[in-house]
Amino acid sequence: MKKSNALYAVIFLLVLLSCCLAIWVYYLKEGKDLLNFIISMVGFCIALLALFIALRTYTSIDSVNNITKMDGNILDNERYVVSLPELIDKFRSKNEIQLEGELFESIELRLKKYSNTAVLFAETLQYLIDVIVIFPAIFNAVNTDKEYYKKRMDRILTMIDKKRDSLHSVSRGNSIQITESIKLFKAVVAYQKFVADNNFNVHASLLHVRGPILRNSVTRTIYHNYLGLYYNKKGMHLLRESLCTASVDILSVAGLALVGSKVKWLLPSVKADVLMYLWFACDHFDKALEISTEDLMWPGFINYNKSRTLYFINMISDSTENWVDAMDAAILYRSRLNVLIDEVLTENRSDTPKVINTHLKHFFTHQEELARLVKLNLIISDRARGIKKHSMLYRGANIDNLQKQQLVELFVNCDSFTKIESYQKDVIQALF
Repeated sequence: MKKSNALYAVIFLLVLLSCCLAIWVYYLKEGKDLLNFIISMVGFCIALLALFIALRTYTSIDSVNNITKMDGNILDNERYVVSLPELIDKFRSKNEIQLEGELFESIELRLKKYSNTAVLFAETLQYLIDVIVIFPAIFNAVNTDKEYYKKRMDRILTMIDKKRDSLHSVSRGNSIQITESIKLFKAVVAYQKFVADNNFNVHASLLHVRGPILRNSVTRTIYHNYLGLYYNKKGMHLLRESLCTASVDILSVAGLALVGSKVKWLLPSVKADVLMYLWFACDHFDKALEISTEDLMWPGFINYNKSRTLYFINMISDSTENWVDAMDAAILYRSRLNVLIDEVLTENRSDTPKVINTHLKHFFTHQEELARLVKLNLIISDRARGIKKHSMLYRGANIDNLQKQQLVELFVNCDSFTKIESYQKDVIQALF
């Protein structure tokens, strides 16, 4: 029994006992002054009522403190890292549809049942931020119903707002981390929605997040990474619009060739603006890398984003930034991550080891293959422009020394993500 309920029970028993005693004395009247006794009992009841009100006020204040206190909440933990093996082990769905259902159900369950206090709500928000990386595994897959995905995500965002408002109705103190984390999550979801629709003119919602206030290392990493992506997309949108290449996949062999052939006609003012955006992006990628030194996953994404950005800086200016090292770092992190994922999903270690195939495993394999293929695309683009200082390395093999069939056999299949097959065909067509 709660302390407040126990106190209420004691007070009720005292009042009941007093009433019984008063009735008993009333009927006995054994020389007692009935009027004085009644006055005394009324005073006693008033005192009990005052005690009840005081205790009720105390317990109410205590309840508010329990709901709103943020001491030790996870959003303030500067050493926090994502436990990706735990997520990989938790979501063993075989395809994107099952993964979508399991992921959204887990989020909704947390919001409904495990977010009643500020500390618990902070943990739920951190969980949402942790699984941000999983969302592209759903909406980028071939069989995903994107309209249903958007409706489900909108419902979750509505639930988050209601939970935030309910906490604010009790107290607005100590809520800055929660408020900014919600803004960050919404901004990232909005960014992912724009990119999924192949819209590079992304919304400025990330600029509304007060990033320096964020304390949690993962939250800060995601903030700087996505702010870098925001500036990258703004620069690339301006570049694509100026060169009339908005409908082209700018990282494909054909897209890179088209941009490379037109970039010399870029107006100086436009070039300056594009470079400004891209350098801003690199600054934030560097900050994200500095924060995520102990993270297993995010450096792979950040280095990939930085490498692409540096490449286009070189293409449209006289800069000679080393984009290859950043891409190699991205490939290394992603390759190492996939080895770890295989370890997590390996069963029957005593007999013949068996790695369970899950959609998340395919997604991270796709991420590694994407980085390897984009690197080849960029080198092919460089060679077309007369720059031949980088070797065509793919999974340790020099492609220049391979036959077509040998390269085809080296490629990794990622059936759920169509861009991989498209890039593989582009590389083969460009080289053979």
